[in-house]
Amino acid sequence: MESSTESGLFEKRQPVFWNGFDVFLLFLLWLTMMSVGIGIVLPIFIGQDHSAQQSLQPVQTTTDHPLSQLLEHGKKSPIILLVAFFSGVLSAPLTEEFLFRLVLQGWLTKKLNHWQFSIIIVSVLFALAHAGKRTVQPVDIQFYTMLGIGIINLFLFCFGIFYLATIRGVSFGELGLKANRIFYDWAVAAGTFIVSAPLILSVHFLLRNNFPDKITDPIPLFIFSMILGLLYYRTGRLLPCVVLHALLNGFSFAVILL
Repeated sequence: MESSTESGLFEKRQPVFWNGFDVFLLFLLWLTMMSVGIGIVLPIFIGQDHSAQQSLQPVQTTTDHPLSQLLEHGKKSPIILLVAFFSGVLSAPLTEEFLFRLVLQGWLTKKLNHWQFSIIIVSVLFALAHAGKRTVQPVDIQFYTMLGIGIINLFLFCFGIFYLATIRGVSFGELGLKANRIFYDWAVAAGTFIVSAPLILSVHFLLRNNFPDKITDPIPLFIFSMILGLLYYRTGRLLPCVVLHALLNGFSFAVILL
């Protein structure tokens, strides 16, 4: 089924064999597991006693991302650092790029026949997905929440690949996963990170410093998503986007620690 023609670091778009129902199903499963799944599983981890139930109640609102809160509390704990790295640097880039770039942007580009519009729409949704109310929670809540999110993301990525490969008959190459392109994908991602990271991080810190009481993450994330969308459009492969996303999250991870 593959029909792409490779040329240097870039290649033609991969054919899209999934439809709107598949997009809706995968996103619905992801959102349901994130909201309902965490709400059901979290009390099991922390126990059912009165103090645990009290700790589940929000204490106060904050503009800090839950992952940042967890790292601030657990800089000296190897297990907390491992869970934070797994959730924020490994599983989140895998699943978010699979859903937003491959599944959604790929389908929208096919449906609208206009790649610029598809990148803008996906970027708006990507930014909105990282907005919303945030609360200060005890470190045990943060830990198990991040662990649950990491596991859910990894499961959804594996399920999504399995679903498209078995139900829609899509090959790994058509999913943008090519073993013979790994070196190029890493090189493209690293180059894009060097060029784009200063802009994204500058916007982030500028907004944080000038609006400390507001959640400003969606704005730099919109810019970041536009870059990711263009990278996916140019390469037609998933791995460069995953690597670029992981590099930016990893850099932020290191900045918090240092």
